[in-house]
Amino acid sequence: MKPFVGPFVELLNEFVKLKQSLGYKYENEADELYRFAKFSTAFPITEPILSKELVQAWCTKRSNESVCNCRRRTYPIRQFGIYLNSIGHDAFIASADKHARSFTFIPYIFTASEMERIFASSDQLCPHRLSTLPLIMPVILRMIYGSGLRISEAVSLQNKHVSLQDGILEVKSSKFGKDRLVPMSESVSTCCRQYYQVFHRYSSPEDFFFMTAARRPITPDSVYRRFRDILWESGISHGGKGYGPRVHDLRHTFAVHTLMRAVDRGVDVYCALPILSTYLGHASVAATEHYVRLTAAAFPDIRAALDRYCGHVIPEVEWNEAD
Repeated sequence: MKPFVGPFVELLNEFVKLKQSLGYKYENEADELYRFAKFSTAFPITEPILSKELVQAWCTKRSNESVCNCRRRTYPIRQFGIYLNSIGHDAFIASADKHARSFTFIPYIFTASEMERIFASSDQLCPHRLSTLPLIMPVILRMIYGSGLRISEAVSLQNKHVSLQDGILEVKSSKFGKDRLVPMSESVSTCCRQYYQVFHRYSSPEDFFFMTAARRPITPDSVYRRFRDILWESGISHGGKGYGPRVHDLRHTFAVHTLMRAVDRGVDVYCALPILSTYLGHASVAATEHYVRLTAAAFPDIRAALDRYCGHVIPEVEWNEAD
């Protein structure tokens, strides 16, 4: 991170340090704040006061600038203003982005039967001397579904991060900069051991667990493209890019199926949800609750359990279509 300049140096350093202490990488945002700090030096500012004039000058959309880039520049300044107000400083807070995206995508939850067909289709991929994916797909799909990994976490694993004897994955620097240990089930561990014996006979601990013939890590995009072929062979329709099902839906399916089993066994969701949150590497239990609640309408038992545990946090609100 570049050192800040101008009148806000101390406050910007404290703000970025706070964000990073909460688990956020906050690297790209810090870069935008650096550019803002440099921009502020053109104003006659003697005290670190975030004025309306300065904020609006920074947040004004520039000619030929995309809405996306403008949002990326201005959002950290809004957060910085909120932070300054919270610690007693006089600061103008940029207005909320009226162009902010709303996410209405509902994750696809695979049934047990669909998962069986996906695994069967991945096992039948034809070997190819120029591609390692036919060997990799049966393993990586089982790992994501069986352990709830993000695809980025799976492709980043090195051999030294996969303990085949103990059945534990060491996930390094994942989202929010977190490290965590992820236990695998015995069936997934066995699958990984068999794969390792065939694929990594002459590999080093530094090699990627899932790599190309050129010894580079495979990309999430290559897994996604082959996953779409597997869905087709499994008789599962796909809505096209951006509509799913996605590889990431295997992780979401893991979360929902895990919570379903807990509810079926009579496990208290109050105890199960924090454990699941840690397992998935979420920033908070609230994030996991929202993550699972996206599909709760299709699983009434889960919905009822979530309502008992945290329904008081977000009360029901009456509304009509005119609103």
